[in-house]
Amino acid sequence: MRSLSIFEVRKSARAVFASLAVASLVAMSLAANAANLPIPPQTFNTQYAAPTGTTIAVNAGGDLQAALNSAHLGDTIVLQAGSTFSGPFRLPNKSGNGWVYVQSSAYSSLPPPGTRVTPSNASNMPKIRGGSASETLLGTADGAHHFRFVGIEITPDPGQYVYDVITIGNNDATMTTLPHHITFDRCYIHGDPDRGARRGVAMNGAFVAVIDSYLSDFKEVGADSQALWAYNTPGPLKIVNDFLEAAGENVLLGGAQSLNAAMNPSDIEIRNN
Repeated sequence: MRSLSIFEVRKSARAVFASLAVASLVAMSLAANAANLPIPPQTFNTQYAAPTGTTIAVNAGGDLQAALNSAHLGDTIVLQAGSTFSGPFRLPNKSGNGWVYVQSSAYSSLPPPGTRVTPSNASNMPKIRGGSASETLLGTADGAHHFRFVGIEITPDPGQYVYDVITIGNNDATMTTLPHHITFDRCYIHGDPDRGARRGVAMNGAFVAVIDSYLSDFKEVGADSQALWAYNTPGPLKIVNDFLEAAGENVLLGGAQSLNAAMNPSDIEIRNN
C-alpha cells in the first residue's frame, strides 16, 4: 500500500474542506429559502352537518326565493326532488350564526358525503333552471354568507345559453361586501347540451367550496369557457372530488385584474378532480 506524500495529503484535505464549505452553503441557502416558501393553502371544514333549525319544505310550484328570504341561519330548505324551480334566484345577506342548507327531499337516495355524484343521480335532485345570456341562474347579494346547496341540479332552461350558471360576488372592491361561506355539495351543475354556457361557478367569494359535484357542458364558440373560475377572491377556495368539463379551462384562476390587492386568488385547495 503506497504512502501519500505531504502534497497529496494537503490536496485531499483541501478537497474535503471545499466539499464541507459547499455543503454548508447549500444548507444555509435551503434554510433561507424555506423561510420564504409559501405556506400550504388555508383549508376549511366542509363536512356535512345538517342544521337543527326549522325545516322549510318547498314543493313543486313553490316560491324558492321567498324561502331563501325567510330562512334563518340554522334552517334547512328542502326542495321536492324531480321538481323544477324557475329562476333566477339571489342569495340574501342574513344576520346570525349557522348555515342555511338547501337540499333535495330525496337526500337519503343520494350518494353519501365524500362520494361524487353523476348525471345518473339527477332523478333524485330538484332542478333550478332559468336565466338568459345576461343573467345568472343563482347570484348573491352583497355579503351573502353561509349557504350550502346539497344534491341540487342547476342548469339553464333547455336550449338557453347563459354566461354564468352560478355567480358568487358582484365585482367587489372591498372585503365588507364579499360573499363568503358558500358550498356546493354533490350538485349537478351544467350548461345546455347544445348551446353550452360560458362557465359553471364564478367563485369570487371567501370560503367557497365545490365538492363531490359534477360540472359539464361548459362550451362557447368564440370565447373561453370554464367549469370553475375565480379572479377576485382572497380564498380559501376548495375544489375537491369533482368532475370538471369545459372546452376552455376546467379551472381558471385569474384572467382578469382583481379589484383589490388583497383579493388576488390564493389559498386554493384542488384535489382528486
